Amino acid sequence: MIKLTKLEIVLIAASLLSILLLYLIGVDASDPVPLEKAEKGSLVNFTGICVYSQEGFSVLYDGNDTIILYETLKIDKSYRVIGKLLDESKRTVEVLRIEESSKSTLKLESLEGAFWKDSSCYLLTPQRIKLSKCLNVTKGEKVKVYGLFYGDRFHVVDYIPKGLLKMPIDGMPFRIKGVVISNVTPITIWNGSEEINAYLPYKTKLELGDEVEITGIAKLYSTLTIYVNSPSDVKVTGKAKTVPVGKETIGEIAHGVCQVTKDGIALGLNCTELKLYGFPANFGDIIEFYSIRRKNSLYCIRCMIKIPREELPNSICNPISGIPLKIQGRVTWIKRYKNGFGLANVTNENCWILVKLPQSLGVHPEVNETLTAFGFYTTYRGAPAFEIPSSDDVCLDGPC
Repeated sequence: MIKLTKLEIVLIAASLLSILLLYLIGVDASDPVPLEKAEKGSLVNFTGICVYSQEGFSVLYDGNDTIILYETLKIDKSYRVIGKLLDESKRTVEVLRIEESSKSTLKLESLEGAFWKDSSCYLLTPQRIKLSKCLNVTKGEKVKVYGLFYGDRFHVVDYIPKGLLKMPIDGMPFRIKGVVISNVTPITIWNGSEEINAYLPYKTKLELGDEVEITGIAKLYSTLTIYVNSPSDVKVTGKAKTVPVGKETIGEIAHGVCQVTKDGIALGLNCTELKLYGFPANFGDIIEFYSIRRKNSLYCIRCMIKIPREELPNSICNPISGIPLKIQGRVTWIKRYKNGFGLANVTNENCWILVKLPQSLGVHPEVNETLTAFGFYTTYRGAPAFEIPSSDDVCLDGPC
């Protein structure tokens, strides 16, 4: 009997609360008024996206109108609200009932672009559109987003990933893969078919021969150029393949032990027609090198002098044509012609050689001086002769 009395009391209280609620709102809860027609005290039915929220305060927006609720809601979620309009000018609504709603109940806008992140998250179309939140997709990935613009950003309700761009578009994100063939600013990447320039973030360094994966903003100049805004967008995935010199292709590392046939800014070598840059050596030195192959040259990654030319054997008694050699002997006689060209006879025990002394060489040995020189064997009027490339390749009466 006592339990029945309590139940009756609960039912009576609920009925009285419902009557009081209807009295307070002044209308039937099943017949709300559209917001644009509502007056203070009217019951409204509103569906919108939460575009602002803090403790005990939220703003909903449906693409045209906003309402203010004294509730804590989740940003970018869609809600259906039934409540009483408390302030007609500020659109403040007292919530009577609230529930999450399907995005299909809203007239959402859709945009296509590429997801991008630096200080904030953006959609690049390539116009830069600030998003209300970051998306769970790969940076640079193409996406279709659904939502509404509010204030300075696009509030994303839903999105569909569409994968990375397969071809570069000016001003859009693009991912490149390849081998670093030049690591000065801008670095140059060989992707297997073309060179691509890339500007890296400050203090981000790559080594020649690094295999890399880089994501950045593409600019379609005469050479595709990528601008990278974060070190995390630069990933080293390996090292280029090393092959014997002469068998390398662009983007591979050539290894060889060769002799320098021409010195200067670039070295000529006896094992390849390509010039080697980035390593100083003298004519006649034998070097070992690992170098990255570019389109028309090699560039030193790791190079060393294996045999300096000073340690080459004296070849005055063993002339071999076509390769740099060293000779050393005593000057026995000198002959100068009117045009400035000269000849010196250099002997070593039972062997001798004629050394050509063109005026441009600027070398003037004296009889009985010891001459050490590096050059090539040739002939002069049918006699064996020696040709010296420059004045740096000859020494008189001293070590060379």
